[in-house]
Amino acid sequence: MSADDRAVLFDVDGTLVDTPGGMLGVLRAVLDESGHDVADDLVRRTIGRPLAASFAGLLFLPQDHPDVAHAVARARALFTETVIPSAADLVFPGIPELLAELRAQGRPLAVVTSKVRPSAVELLGAAGLLDAFDTLSCHGMAERGKPHADLALLAAGALGVPPGRCVVVGDAVDDVRMASAAGMDAYGVDFGVATRAELVAAGALTVVGSVAELHDLVSPSAATTILAEHFRAQPLARFTAPTPPYYQYEGVGAANRGTTWTTELPDKG
Repeated sequence: MSADDRAVLFDVDGTLVDTPGGMLGVLRAVLDESGHDVADDLVRRTIGRPLAASFAGLLFLPQDHPDVAHAVARARALFTETVIPSAADLVFPGIPELLAELRAQGRPLAVVTSKVRPSAVELLGAAGLLDAFDTLSCHGMAERGKPHADLALLAAGALGVPPGRCVVVGDAVDDVRMASAAGMDAYGVDFGVATRAELVAAGALTVVGSVAELHDLVSPSAATTILAEHFRAQPLARFTAPTPPYYQYEGVGAANRGTTWTTELPDKG
């Protein structure tokens, strides 16, 4: 498996589907119904976590408290009622095409999410994305959830791919921390919950601001692939700003960071 055919493990909310806004409304409605006045900023910070953890933190209660269980059930019902019907319209533009291209390349694909499996299947099915994935690794399927390594390692095992040959794509700090704990690279997307600075601070290898940029990372061009093969002696190289026939790449990692090289595209003929 080369650098360009690693397995890709995707988060869902805020990465594949633009659901954080809808989830904010759901959480806000449940809190309002129960008479709890919580600032939107505090509510927003819990998006992407398991619902029980979110409500436990917002209500200052243990996760096994009956009020938390009631809030979780109500939130799931509201999500199904208000967000699922528009799920297909919430898919980030370019995501279906990216997934189809990765499938055509034979890339192993997984979902790693803090949603429980029924909720993940419901959302991905409504969004038209479910069939793109080989396996789903969901909250409750491993001993520990994000930011621990368990769910990512579960996905890698199901795909039959070593952790070091997987890359995690996510919009949350917990996605990045999970990847690091599992020995995987993490690509952050800043069009979800966390900011670029937060994702970088958490350890993301790189952060992109669009699906087009994400495409260039996980499904690189033929020219970049040729360069990767040509410079296999520099396994920590990251390619930037190609201007044919010359290509520039910069070093990452302790040995190469801060170093930039420029080279002519080698003739494959």
